[in-house]
Amino acid sequence: MTTYQVQSINMGKIETITYGNKTFDSAIRKKAIMQPAWLGKTGFAEDEQAYEHHGGTEKAVCLYPYDYFEYWQDLLGHLDHDALFGENLSTLGLTENNTHAGDIFQLGDAIIQVTEPRQPCYKLAAKYSVPDMVARMQHSGYTGWMYRVIKEGFVSPGDNLFLLKQDPQRISIAYINEVKFNKQASVEQINSILAVDALSATLRDSLLKRKDKKKT
Repeated sequence: MTTYQVQSINMGKIETITYGNKTFDSAIRKKAIMQPAWLGKTGFAEDEQAYEHHGGTEKAVCLYPYDYFEYWQDLLGHLDHDALFGENLSTLGLTENNTHAGDIFQLGDAIIQVTEPRQPCYKLAAKYSVPDMVARMQHSGYTGWMYRVIKEGFVSPGDNLFLLKQDPQRISIAYINEVKFNKQASVEQINSILAVDALSATLRDSLLKRKDKKKT
């Protein structure tokens, strides 16, 4: 069984943030937990979400590789040591290249499954006051990814992440990002992603719409 070290398990509370001319509510400034936490179908019980399109069963847990800390530190210079970009899990050894949609992991008593890449949004730009942060993340491919919760359970600081099963299609998060951010992606490329049964409903719907437009 392949094991990956969890650098931190993070949760946040909704707060009001002002960035430029915008003021909005967000829980992106997450901190590492110090005691066991319940992971349910819609995410960690004490982790708040400000908007309906964040979280939910298809995007219950967000992971971002701690492996990229030095890359972003050189660029931004003042990163938090817990949740770099508002993720719930910060890990070592897992990246978009060796993680596939549909892969199943165990974390503490819970079992989780990869559903889609994380979609960078303007709140990341707000957190670090970098206007083009979204474009930088898309260009780098260092987006992180999301999980659904297959089995609920308690998760504790110090728990590792165990790979239980790789998806048979072996469609990496890196490949999905490549197709997702490429407007010229072919129907064949889109179909290869749609072949993953565990793909999130939202990404599946988006790709099906792109596919239909290419046929017209």
